Amino acid sequence: MKRMISILGSLLGLLMFAGLAIFLVMSFGGLQSWIKPASQAFQSPFNTPPLLFYSPPNYLQLKLTPPLTPIIKPLPQTLTPAPKPLPTPTPVPTPTPIPTPLPLPPSSFYALWAENFPEGQGSVLWLADPRDIGSRQEVLRFKRDAIRDAVLSPNGRKLALVTNYWKEFNLWVANLDGTGLQQLEGPAAALGLPFWSRDSRSLVYGIGWREDVMMPSYKDGTPAPFTVWRGATILIDIATGEKRRLPEPPEIKPDMGASPLGWSADGREFYFALPVSEDEYELWAVDWSGRDVHRVVSVDHEPVIFTTAFLEPDLLAPDGSKLLIATYKGLSWVSTDGREKVNIPITRPEQGYQAIWSPNSSEIIIGQADEQRPVEYVKAINVHTLAVREIGTFEGRRWRFLSISPDYHWLAVYHYYSGLYWIHLPTGMSVPVPSQPNGGCIFVAWVPRMPADQ
Repeated sequence: MKRMISILGSLLGLLMFAGLAIFLVMSFGGLQSWIKPASQAFQSPFNTPPLLFYSPPNYLQLKLTPPLTPIIKPLPQTLTPAPKPLPTPTPVPTPTPIPTPLPLPPSSFYALWAENFPEGQGSVLWLADPRDIGSRQEVLRFKRDAIRDAVLSPNGRKLALVTNYWKEFNLWVANLDGTGLQQLEGPAAALGLPFWSRDSRSLVYGIGWREDVMMPSYKDGTPAPFTVWRGATILIDIATGEKRRLPEPPEIKPDMGASPLGWSADGREFYFALPVSEDEYELWAVDWSGRDVHRVVSVDHEPVIFTTAFLEPDLLAPDGSKLLIATYKGLSWVSTDGREKVNIPITRPEQGYQAIWSPNSSEIIIGQADEQRPVEYVKAINVHTLAVREIGTFEGRRWRFLSISPDYHWLAVYHYYSGLYWIHLPTGMSVPVPSQPNGGCIFVAWVPRMPADQ
């Protein structure tokens, strides 16, 4: 019995020893890796070297975490100022698209017009059969200036042109073929439309300039410098270059100046239109010598030149014998000597119409739009007999009549949105005149076709 008890005791001792060994292995072996370290208060105060234990790598974390990309800062660069832009050469205007010729017989009159390019790129004076602009001929070219006005002399041999660049205006004269270009005036702050004398030897034009003067100030009346506009009407002899200032009509209202109209039938007097009230103006004349200025006739209706309702045509007939009066109330003409006045019959003038002189001053060309369709009717009314004859009909509205050719075949018109056109009145066909963007075209005259071109 004692022997069995001693055997059990030995076995129990062995079991306890094995249990103690297992405990020690678990406490200080590989399982120690998941035990959190004790706080600083419970750590050993002795500087004992730490125990090194192996921890297996976390493969899952290594696969999911991308490698870190090092951030490389660029080296600082020295800032250099941007180079100054080099002066660019003057751009060459791009060719304008030319319409195809109309299937019509050659015209007896050529169209003369000016095409302006964008600011600072110049302008060209063209001459062409209106049915075939593709065959146009270059008459005169300005490399920088734009052509603002151009007038053909009565004998058809010379041109007077007003050009401008920026704020400077110049007056030129040249032959019809572009030769003999001569500067007569400028640079000036302002130049008006030139008017040829009946003999094509002289020009009348208006010139304007700024002038600094001392005027009482608005606050206390003390003198202060002000800039005002001054103007004059000049008569120049083309051959000699001699200039003289013509007296102008007295201005009854300071804010309403006189408007030049042209020469009398005999070429001895130059006419001005002077507004004297809201619905009245007067015709004044100054003689060739410049010694006499006088009132010719008073007109009791405001002319179209001072309104915005209709076209602003040349009120004076080409022969200088009559003055056109176009108003909301009706159409009429008055002789420049004031002795004769004739009312022109026209239906519904309050609806709008257009009126221009025929080249020989014997008829008035009337244009009226149809009330139901976008059609424009053109007719001619004899100034003496009042006989009416139909000239043509064409599509479109809001045309501005400019001039009719002497054979009544072509009408130069302007459209506010699309520019200059030629309209063939017998057929109603229209020819758009090509022009540059931000430029524009100016009609000058109908020129008889040369025998060599026929």
